[in-house]
Formats: sequence, structure tokens, C-alpha cells
Amino acid sequence: MLTISLYTPDIMLTSELDSVRIYTSADYVDVAFATGGSVLLSGRYYALNGSVVVSNLGELVEQYIAGDSDTNFADCTITAKAGSESANKSFRVMYCDRAVDVYNISDWLKQNFLTLAPFKRLRLSDTIRVSWYTTASEGISFMVYATFLNPDGNRDVYQYCHSGNGLLAHINDILTEYVYLRDIIAKIKSAKKIYSLTLLSVTVRCKDRSATFFIDNSLDSARKFYFVNCFNIIEQLPVLCTTTEKTKSDRSVASLGRAVQFYDVANSKEYECETAPLSTDECALVEQMLTSPKVKIQWGEDSETDEDFDAMTEILITDFTCEIADKDTELNKVKFTWQFADTIPKVALTKTPGIFNDKFNPVFS
Repeated sequence: MLTISLYTPDIMLTSELDSVRIYTSADYVDVAFATGGSVLLSGRYYALNGSVVVSNLGELVEQYIAGDSDTNFADCTITAKAGSESANKSFRVMYCDRAVDVYNISDWLKQNFLTLAPFKRLRLSDTIRVSWYTTASEGISFMVYATFLNPDGNRDVYQYCHSGNGLLAHINDILTEYVYLRDIIAKIKSAKKIYSLTLLSVTVRCKDRSATFFIDNSLDSARKFYFVNCFNIIEQLPVLCTTTEKTKSDRSVASLGRAVQFYDVANSKEYECETAPLSTDECALVEQMLTSPKVKIQWGEDSETDEDFDAMTEILITDFTCEIADKDTELNKVKFTWQFADTIPKVALTKTPGIFNDKFNPVFS
């Protein structure tokens, strides 16, 4: 007798995949656990009271795909052999490195985008990016509802179907949509025949899922962090913060006679940040960012216009203090320290475009 005992619902999270029990009448079982063509675990387990237990499988899968924003699922196979007997079980899990408080995750996925923050603040130059888990034969019409002030100062709403009008999904998969705020403004101006407007908020919906993004001009000077959240989905978080740059130099001194000099020199720079007050949803985001396996920022010339996560500059959050209070009398702030993954200290060169024309006057030199 050789039986693998594992309940596999329609959709399983890695945080729910913990232990697998294998029943056997043999003294030991050779077990192999693989995903994506890679063997994550292989070994011999000795039976106790007719069974063996293989633990922490979900953690192995998370470590295998963590930080790879193109991967959200893992097709897994566990194989057991005992003498001439063998058994195997295949199943699919979805990345989630947090324990959730719902019994049936499939119901939650039908009503929510893959984020813990359905309300966010954005800059007018930002791009809305949302992802969701869809099942076969489910409608994928993606609607946009924009609230704005018209030239007369009156509030108005404009809605349109962004994509998937009348279409159905063919497989169980994760879909992602991008909505550019500048395109929304252009659409409203064209449809309403107006020359100017003030965009207040944008709500996106797909079936029962909804997320709202409020336009906050105070974030224009904020630094924007990109990271993979608890579902391994890319999130963005613009944060107003006070940043202190700290330059360090680790070096040793060598002496020869009366002469000394430095050797084994390693220069580095750290950035200590203290955020402005955060909303409840931003607290949920910043907590994930501080513990995310992959965090990046836009750095370099013209980087502000590049939304490609792979092309961004990776950073490491080396230390943080995250104490979130659930009372209204205290504003939540977070302190953290980060550095570039590339240890070479970085500087921003001074730019003075447009000061002089072709009739340069030496007086101004």
C-alpha cells in the first residue's frame, strides 16, 4: 500500500501548502518533489506508524519563484516510491507568502484584484496597473470610471470599456491591464468637448472586482518604489519621505616604515527614509514592500517614463522600523534604510538645460 494524502482545491495558495502525508506499509519511502522541471526536494523518509510526513513544501515553491514577476503559478508533482510500488500526485499552486483569513480563496479572487490595497494615491503622471485571477468562461470586460472637475468646476463622471468588451476567458490564468492617466484625460476631453479638466479619481472594475485610485498632486515630489507583493504581482508605492544620505568607507591602513596608506577600500552609500503619514491601504503596501524579495526604483536619465520593472534599478532594504497602530489619534509613519544592489556609490549630475543659446555671452560664464 502506498497512498499520497493531499487535498487539492480548484486554486491553492503556496501558504496553504504545508505538509503532505504518505501512507505506506514499507519501512521507508523515497520521495521527490518537483516543479518547473526542477527537483526542489528529494530524499528517503522512514515510516512511523505506517506513514511519513513531508513538510514545508509551500515554502520551497515560494523560494523557487519569489521575485520573478513573470511567474505566479507552479505546477508541482510529488512522487513516492517504496520497493516495487509507486504513487504520484500533480497539482497547481498560486504564489502567496501570507496566511489568509478566508476559507475559500476562490470566492475572494472573484471579488478582488491581486492586491491588499484597493484604494491608492497616485500622481497624475503615473500608470494604473492591476492584475486579477480569472477562470475559464468568466467575462473579462474591464471598465474605467473617471471622476473629474469640468472647466466650470462641476463634478462629472466619464466611463468606458477599456478592454475585453463581451469577451470570455478561455483558461484559468492571471490577467493584467495598464491604464494611462494621460489617455483617460484625452478621452474625456474628446468625448465631452472640453479643453481642460481636473482629474480627481479613477475606479477600475472587472466583474465584482473594484479598485480606486485618487490623484494627489502632493505626490509629485515623492519617490516611487516598485516591488512584488504577497501575490508576486508588481505594485507601485509613491512615498513622501525625508531622506538622509549616509556615505561609508570601509578601509584598512597599511604601514611601511614611516609611510602609511589605505588598502582594501570599499565605499558605499545608504539612504535613511522617514515617510510622511500613511493611509491604511498604504500601510498594507509598505509592510509588503519592506519584506518583499524584489524592490526597485527608477534611477537615471529619463527613467521616470520607463515603467518596465525589469529595466529598473534594484535596491535592498537593509533595515526598517514598521510599527502600525490601529488608532485614529496617531499617524502611522515608517522608517527604513535602503541601498542600491550595485555597491558603487551613485550621484546625480547637475543638469542646466536651456540656459544658453547659440549666442553665448562670456559674461555669464
